[in-house]
This record gives sequence, C-alpha cells and structure tokens, in this order.
Amino acid sequence: MPVATSFLHVGLLLLTAAMVALFPAPASAQMEPEFYDDLPYAPGEWNIGRRVDESQFRYCVDPRDPSWQLDGEIGEAIAAGLLLKPQRYVTPSDLESEDLTRVYAVLLEHCDVYMGFKLLPSVYPGWVTLTRAYAEVGYVYVTAKSNIRALADLPPGRPIAASRGTTAHVRLVSYNLALPAAQRWPVFPFGNDQLALESVLSGTADVALVWEPSFRAMQERDPAYAAFRVVAPAPLPPTTVGVGGLLLKPNTFLRAAIDEAIAALTADGTIPAILSKYKYAATSKP
Repeated sequence: MPVATSFLHVGLLLLTAAMVALFPAPASAQMEPEFYDDLPYAPGEWNIGRRVDESQFRYCVDPRDPSWQLDGEIGEAIAAGLLLKPQRYVTPSDLESEDLTRVYAVLLEHCDVYMGFKLLPSVYPGWVTLTRAYAEVGYVYVTAKSNIRALADLPPGRPIAASRGTTAHVRLVSYNLALPAAQRWPVFPFGNDQLALESVLSGTADVALVWEPSFRAMQERDPAYAAFRVVAPAPLPPTTVGVGGLLLKPNTFLRAAIDEAIAALTADGTIPAILSKYKYAATSKP
C-alpha cells in the first residue's frame, strides 16, 4: 500500500512536504506515512522469534490498499519464481499504516517483504530497503461528463476534486498556479480518493484526480460509478509511481533475489498478465 491512508497537509509547501512522507501506500494511494531515520522500537521486539524456515517467502499485504489483491498475486508469483513456498500475512484492519512502530513490528514478526509500497524518491530512512518496481501505476482524472475527453476540455472556473498531497496533486497545483488567474480551475483538496470521487458523484466537482486502483475498486463495488471514466491528463503529462516491496535493511540478499525474480517475471509476461487481469493502466519494465 501500504497504497492507503493519508495525513492532511495544507498549502503548496505542505503539499510538497507531503511527498517526502510512503504509501506504506501500499499503493493506496493517498499520502504515505512519515518515516524517520532512527530505527523504531517495537514493544517486546527481543521476544519476537526470527525466521527459521528458509524455504518460505513471507510477505505482507494490506487489505485497506485497493490493489492489495494484485500485490498478493505478484507476491505468489515471486515466491514461485524463487522456488519458495508463499506465506502470506494479511495485516489486521486496525493497523494504522502511519504508525511506524506497528509497521516495523509486522516486518519483524510476520513477513520479510511488505508489498505495495510507492517507490517515492528520497522518502525512506536508512533502516529499510526497497525492491525494484513490479508496476508503474498512475493517478488519473475521472469524470462522468460526456463532453470531457481530456483535462484541457474542462472550462476555466470548473472545479476539480483531488486527493490531497499526492505527486499528481502537487503537479496539478503547480501547473494551475502558473496560469493566468482567469484560466485557472478551482482545485479542492480532499483527504482521500473516496471523498474526491464522491464530490464528482454529488456534482460538487466536475473531475476528480485520484489513484487509479482506488477508482477501479470504487467502480467495481458501487454501480453509481459505472458511468465514470478516465480522461486524458493533457495538457499535463501522465503521473505514475512505481510500486514495489519494502524490507528491513539487513535483508539485502533477499531484496536482490526479489529484484531478479521481478525482472524475470516481467520479461516472461507473468507480471504484465496479472496487471492486465486487474484492468489497471499499469506498466512494468523488465
């Protein structure tokens, strides 16, 4: 994830600062929790047993992340690629991803790799390491209005709802502020993707800017969003973020093995097939 869980930040400076905050997004993506350079302390961590079965590939997924099932399937594929037995741990629903101590404890006790983290640059502390991306997933502009095919078709003065603090939101705000005042759109920040999408459903906004897995999950479970569709981001370029796994720093050998597996599974079509199954406009690079 884990893509997601968000903190509220106000203003462009705070929005920019929010980019320095992960996912565990697990690709929720909304904003990611803060990480600190100091190694956190998990209560009773010295009583937590260390793994003894080297034949298992222990990985975590977060069910609050809209892409957690995709992350799980990729975890299974990585296990098969490494000739290891997959051991999945689904994090409990009361786990707050921004509680770093809890994330640290889960990694210590239940898994070697936490799937579904956005690979944002210069975000993570020295006590973690990240795999290579197994997917490049995007933020998308969504509308129910038939006359809008791209963001450029939205008339000035018409409102946009955006999940606040994401890289795509920062890019939109920066572009919008560079326009003459008469050509700008009102951009309303929301605490998460669901609220942004609901604002379009209610007519408060014409377009929503959200993490694509969040939109697909909402559309799948609620028929009210059946008519919603993704439109081109032009005049802005697409905004995508790599998604991978997070490990504790000492697991560098496992991380290297996972990276090799991801490259092989991408090259042989396994990971692209999984991405296609979930209908995300996601890509993968061998």
